[in-house]
Amino acid sequence: MNGPEGCPITTLYAIRSGVPLIGLGMFLILAGFLGLVVPGLPVPPFPVSLIFAAFGLFLIWAGLTK
Repeated sequence: MNGPEGCPITTLYAIRSGVPLIGLGMFLILAGFLGLVVPGLPVPPFPVSLIFAAFGLFLIWAGLTK
């Protein structure tokens, strides 16, 4: 049907390259610690920030090794 290269949509949006995982990981790290940097934003509790950062690092690692 589509041949050995797979679906053209996944190739078009770079899903196979891991870029969306890396971007989501960076967003989670930013969301976890943005309250510490920008005045006026509520600061999430430390365990929540730690979970966001740890999962963000995991997603970046998964995107790089994909």
